Formats: sequence, structure tokens, C-alpha cells
Amino acid sequence: MAKYFAIIPALFAGTYVFRHNRPLEALNIMHLHSAQSAVLSAVIFNALVIIALIPLALRGVKFRPTGSASILRRNVWIYGVGGVIVPFIFIKIIDLILVALHAY
Repeated sequence: MAKYFAIIPALFAGTYVFRHNRPLEALNIMHLHSAQSAVLSAVIFNALVIIALIPLALRGVKFRPTGSASILRRNVWIYGVGGVIVPFIFIKIIDLILVALHAY
């Protein structure tokens, strides 16, 4: 989800720029530096996530006989925090690093 909030405003940055009214500014919730750094940050994040998830996929998941409520609670934490909140933070950090290194 964070990748789309990084890339969609960057895609339309040059198309829908009016004088003082930028209709897609509401989607730019991460306030990334530029369209180029936004796309590059999302691509770098995707590459790092793929590299990080390969060992997890190869290892697999152990079966544990537990109740459905505890499994749901655990999965909401893992996928809620790890899948929604953390990508926003890491894409913003990568953008800040790219801007600091003038690599965009």
C-alpha cells in the first residue's frame, strides 16, 4: 500500500500541476522529495523486501496447534504493522537517504 502512495502522486506530478491547486496533493501523504526519488525509493524498498523474504520462504512456517483468536491476533500484528506501517517508514527513510546522497 505504501508503494502506491509513493508512486501514484509521482506518476501524475507533471500532468496535474496547476498554479496553486494540486488535486493529487492529498495522496502525497509521505511528502517525498521528488517524483524521481519517490519511484526510486519504492523500487529499492521492493528489492530489499524480496531479498529479506527469500530466507523466510525457504524456511517455511511451523505448524502450531493454537486457537483461532490467537492466530488472528498474531497475524493482525504481523501483517498490520509489518505490511502497512513499516513500508511507509522505510520508503521515507530511503527517500531521505537518496536526497542526502544526491542520488535521485
